[in-house]
Amino acid sequence: MGFDMMTVGITAVYVLILQPFALLQILPFRRFLTRVQKRYILIFWCLLIVLEVGLVTAIVSLDVFPSRQIAYWRLGYLVWIPQFVLAFCFTRRFWAGHIFIAAFRILFSGIIYTVTRAILLTLCPDRLLPSLYFEQILLYGALSLLLFPLLVRFFTDTFRHFEVASTRRYWRIITLIPVLLAVESLYLSLIDSQEKVFELLLPRLMLLIVIFLLMAALRSGQSEVYRELQVFEKEHELQQQLVSTAHYVKLSEASRQRMAVLYEKKRQHIDHLLELVRHRDREGTLTYIEALGAQFSRTKLPQYCKNTLINAALTVYFARAKELSIPVTATIDLPEELFCSSDLSIVLSNLVENALIASQKQPPSARHIVVMTMCQNGVINLLVKNRFDKAVEFDEEDLPVTHVRGHGLGMKSLARFRDKYGATVFCQQKEGWFTTYIQIPLPASS
Repeated sequence: MGFDMMTVGITAVYVLILQPFALLQILPFRRFLTRVQKRYILIFWCLLIVLEVGLVTAIVSLDVFPSRQIAYWRLGYLVWIPQFVLAFCFTRRFWAGHIFIAAFRILFSGIIYTVTRAILLTLCPDRLLPSLYFEQILLYGALSLLLFPLLVRFFTDTFRHFEVASTRRYWRIITLIPVLLAVESLYLSLIDSQEKVFELLLPRLMLLIVIFLLMAALRSGQSEVYRELQVFEKEHELQQQLVSTAHYVKLSEASRQRMAVLYEKKRQHIDHLLELVRHRDREGTLTYIEALGAQFSRTKLPQYCKNTLINAALTVYFARAKELSIPVTATIDLPEELFCSSDLSIVLSNLVENALIASQKQPPSARHIVVMTMCQNGVINLLVKNRFDKAVEFDEEDLPVTHVRGHGLGMKSLARFRDKYGATVFCQQKEGWFTTYIQIPLPASS
């Protein structure tokens, strides 16, 4: 067995060159992974590279193939499988997406393979391809790296809203197209001999055009879906505001009716107080006045801050918390006029609503919501936290993620708010509390 350091070195280069395309199986889904999952994937991925280098080196050194070029070529059909399985295990719910990406990898690999052979035969017409296997590995790697950024961006954008904007049926159908093309590409690879390289070059280039057209068509269709999704999210926010306003109006009307009842009985209250005074019942008078004060307090709506929109939103959700017997601690210091009142009211509504939903999953004795805001040194500081004992997943932007269909729009709203106003968002789960902290810089004019 011709086992030497040169073989190890060439194999190491060969395995590393295959990694960019292998990474296409996991990078488009990285935003759906937790930090712990990313760490495990990195460890396992590095171990796989080491194992593959050792295994491929051993197989190539056994000289079981007619040439080393053929050995590396045929082993290339197998080396990608471990990384594919690893990525699949961590993002199993995207199985259709993984098949979709794998098909594109096969297509581009076949095209690059034929192009590299054609280039080498053009530059070195007097040499046989088996003697150029190392040059072919390097050229294959260079072309792969050129395509890698384009493909990463394409697949990342394609699967950015996978769970929300796509259906299983859609992906089952659309995945068949590149898969069938990949099967045809693999068949062509079997007859890609030195004599037929230039005959296959034109079909491969035409296939490349077809692939790019397919990618463009997919992106166009996806863009329309994403635009519709954005419209849906905007409509959801508007509906949320309308519902909040309707509830606030309802609460205001109930308050007005209670006040009207008190007003109708004002004569009775005055007469009763005068009667108590005439009898010099000081204690009874004070007790009755306190009872009237309590009635007035229950009648009027609480004012949490001077800003009308935000106060209305908080009033509705805090009233809901009271109905659910969830204690709320609120300290809201916001000016009456605020440059982001409308958007901030939506964000606060979403955060408090999420806190209400999370609190209902807690035991009654472990429920509490805290909302605090303060304007200081040209910055609005906002804190919303609630008791929550279960584990929370975070994406690469450190925002919580959910895999429940129909949920997660609140975090998207928060992300848009952050980007629009240059805010800083920090989410954390610690010691049984889930906390969202936001810093919003005030405009210079403010």
